[in-house]
Amino acid sequence: MIIALSLAILILPIIFGAWLGLKSIPTSWLAKSNAFSGAFLFAVTVFLWIPELALIEPVSSIPWGLWIVLGYFLQFALDSRSKGLEHGHIHSQDPNPWPAYLGLIIHSVVEGIPLFRLHEGEMISFAISLAVHNVPIAALLTFWLLQCNISRKKVIFALIGLSLAAPFGALASTLLLPSNILGMEGFIGGLVVGIFLHVSSTILFELQKDHKMPNKLWTIVILGLLAGFLLSQGVHSTHIH
Repeated sequence: MIIALSLAILILPIIFGAWLGLKSIPTSWLAKSNAFSGAFLFAVTVFLWIPELALIEPVSSIPWGLWIVLGYFLQFALDSRSKGLEHGHIHSQDPNPWPAYLGLIIHSVVEGIPLFRLHEGEMISFAISLAVHNVPIAALLTFWLLQCNISRKKVIFALIGLSLAAPFGALASTLLLPSNILGMEGFIGGLVVGIFLHVSSTILFELQKDHKMPNKLWTIVILGLLAGFLLSQGVHSTHIH
């Protein structure tokens, strides 16, 4: 039941984002959506996933902080292929958008790796984290592919691929990366935390124009941080009880 709910939380927001992407996406809407998702993802990473990672029994020879750095720079490398789709960039009339799409799919697969390894409350929270992040991505991807004169049929298949990427990562992780391998949980958790930190901080950084950010965006960022904090505290409280 929890797994089914988590998958629904992952997939339905992508469908909603795709519907939004069929419409014209004003720059202001995209900036506000990214402001909330970036702040939310940053808060959840700092208040929930890093503390959860700290509870994992460390392997003395390989600290999990090393995997955070690896995840951070893995996302840094993926950006060169995805062209920043995961944090709000579009490149209209690209003659071949599929390499960027492939980079986005790899990003989503890696993000989904920890899902089925988490406890029930954590699984739902992780799915919500990805869902909030994926709504503007799905909208942007849909809009961008149409701008690149890709047929609606191919766009639909592309969105189906995006919706299945994180669940595929979760399933592949459980089949190919056994939890009983020493240090595996720290490796997986650190990798995803590094990716989350890179994506969220890049989104927040790019909201500033000439080192300034409008008051409306500041308000949205604060709301995103608050929402991420409250979600994190909800998970921590279930651990206590």
